[in-house]
Amino acid sequence: MRRSVGARLRRAYRDGAPLDLPGAVISADLLAALLLGGPGSAAGRVARLDLAGVRITGMLDLTGARIATPLRLRRCVFDETLLLEHAELVQMTLDGSVLPGIQAEGLRVSGDVGVRDAGIAGDIGMLAAHVAGSVELDRSTVGGTVFLQRADVGGHVRLRGAHVAHGVKLFGARIGGNLDLADARIGRARDNAAAVAGPSEVGGSIFARDVHADGELHLIGVQVGGSIAVQGGTLRCPDGYAVLLIEAQARLLTLRPGPDSAGQISLRDARFGRIIDDPVGWPRDCRIELDGLGYERLTRRSDDVATWTASQRLDWMARFGTGFAPGPYDQLAAALRRDGREQDARQVLVVRERLRHRAMGRLGALWGAIQDATIGFGYRPGRALLWLLMVVAASTAWFAWSGPLRAVKAGEAPTWDPLLYSLDVLVPLVSFGHDQAWDPVGADKAVTVAVMVAG
Repeated sequence: MRRSVGARLRRAYRDGAPLDLPGAVISADLLAALLLGGPGSAAGRVARLDLAGVRITGMLDLTGARIATPLRLRRCVFDETLLLEHAELVQMTLDGSVLPGIQAEGLRVSGDVGVRDAGIAGDIGMLAAHVAGSVELDRSTVGGTVFLQRADVGGHVRLRGAHVAHGVKLFGARIGGNLDLADARIGRARDNAAAVAGPSEVGGSIFARDVHADGELHLIGVQVGGSIAVQGGTLRCPDGYAVLLIEAQARLLTLRPGPDSAGQISLRDARFGRIIDDPVGWPRDCRIELDGLGYERLTRRSDDVATWTASQRLDWMARFGTGFAPGPYDQLAAALRRDGREQDARQVLVVRERLRHRAMGRLGALWGAIQDATIGFGYRPGRALLWLLMVVAASTAWFAWSGPLRAVKAGEAPTWDPLLYSLDVLVPLVSFGHDQAWDPVGADKAVTVAVMVAG
């Protein structure tokens, strides 16, 4: 039986034909001999190992090998870890296979790497790998960690619907396409992180929609050519940071963690063109760091996101922010002005000044309360005009009742006019010749000084 299976395998390999042998057992040595022995192609055909449904006994060791034919081992069961360190392959497909682990540090592949719908009991180690195409791990279950540190992937890295027990490591990687973690379930590694993708370069976008992560989503310093979408799902790291986007850069950030998410989210010193978030539906157990964050506009593109007012966003910053800093308020006001919301921008700046003065202590808070009540810290000039009119009216009424005052030089004073006298005292830059012509004493002098101070 073994000879017939081996013969069929050799013939299918030479012909480049797929071979499905459910339940058959093939030794790793036989596969290695075929792959390392050269193409051996039949006339007019390209050799290819396209095998499905078999059990592979022994360790398939292709360390340092140069294999010029595609390697397809679908729905196969490996007894031992697959070794591919520093190997050079055209293409590799392990869809639906079950393996103890994959060791592929320094692997070079001129096409795609596909490990979809697979079960890996241990780690997938592809440190410093070079893959010209994409790395596909969709719907696979990994009992250990996916290591892609310093990897260079020309296409996409996809883990859609994958289950990874102990984290995904992409530190220092360069990805030409997208990093797609949609619907993935990722547990934390020893360093408390579920996924580490920064500092890395992603030419496309990062999709983390409906991700369930038990640990940090670590994106510090990531450089993204497209967008970053952290939306839905559950991000849980109650004892630390759920999402770290410190110094990250992207054209668009969608930040809408699911309602059961918990932990701190840091956008400190990050830079984005636009941000889509949901302050009205923000999860109650998530705090947010905004100090140093820069963006051009706050937009709303999804119909399922409730519209928000400036008051609601300010309330969100007060409830979920990690402390007062003036920068986030300046940034918010600038973004609102770019959207033509001048009145909302002034409201933001007034709140910034209130918080700033409260942080100065009791005297600062008192002086801030006076400025707030009188002139709105200079952002509400209408209120200042109202106060001036009230002072003028009160001053005019007083001097109309108590006047006229005693003239400084008898016979030279203008006709007594309580309104013009009040305006002269109140506005020092304008002179109607009345403040110098009359000499207040007693209560009149006290009122005059009070009007001057008010001015």
